[in-house]
Amino acid sequence: MTLIAALDQQRGIGVGGQLPWRLPDDLKRFKQLTHGKTLLMGRKTAESLGRALPGRRNLVLTRSGAAPYVGMQVVASLDAALAQVSDELIVIGGGEIYALCIAQAEALHLTLVDTWVTAADVFFPELIAAEWRETARIAHPADAQHAQAFAFVDLQRLRK
Repeated sequence: MTLIAALDQQRGIGVGGQLPWRLPDDLKRFKQLTHGKTLLMGRKTAESLGRALPGRRNLVLTRSGAAPYVGMQVVASLDAALAQVSDELIVIGGGEIYALCIAQAEALHLTLVDTWVTAADVFFPELIAAEWRETARIAHPADAQHAQAFAFVDLQRLRK
C-alpha cells in the first residue's frame, strides 16, 4: 500500500475540503504515479474531487453506502478494499483514511510544501522517522506557476 499526499510544514493537507495550494507540477506527478492504478479515498476526498478520476479505479471508503459520483465504487472497510486489489493500492486521502492506512503503508510519495497553512483543518498523520528511509528527494523552487517552493520526497518503510 502506498500513500500519496501533499502537506505543509505542520502536516496540514486541507482547508474546508480543498487543497490549500495550487501546484501544477504536483498534479502532474500525482497523475503519473496513479494512472492505471486503484485509488482509495474517503468520502470527503471523493466529494472534493467532483468526479471519478479517469484512467484509475476509484474506491471510496465510506459508511454511507453510496458512491458520490458515477465511476466510483464504495467499500465498507480497508480489508474490503485490499481484497479487491491484486497489485498496488494507492491511498489519496483524506486525513482519516491516511490515519487508518499509515500502519500498513509500505511507501509514501509526499510533496512537502514550504508553507504553513494556519487555517488547515485536515492533517497527515505524524510519521515515526525511525520506521522510514528516504529514497528520493527532488526540490522545486517557487516560480511563476508555483507560489510555494516544495519537494517531492519518497519514503520506503524499513523492514522490522
